[in-house]
Amino acid sequence: MTAHALHSVTATAADTTAKNANGSLGLLVFLVLAVAVVFLLRSMTKHLRKVQKINFDDQPADTRGPGPRHPSV
Repeated sequence: MTAHALHSVTATAADTTAKNANGSLGLLVFLVLAVAVVFLLRSMTKHLRKVQKINFDDQPADTRGPGPRHPSV
């Protein structure tokens, strides 16, 4: 086997290993982000359920906060 042929075989093996490592790392990052999104969605739905239980009509008018702003003319 010549030196040129040996170099091309080892370069191809190294490229394949690098591509596999990059693909594995990308998959790992994607899975971590997907799990984080699932936990964020669960937390958001829990907080939204708490907000929906509050009935804003039962509060006195002065504690509802400021109304819509009208520009002064």
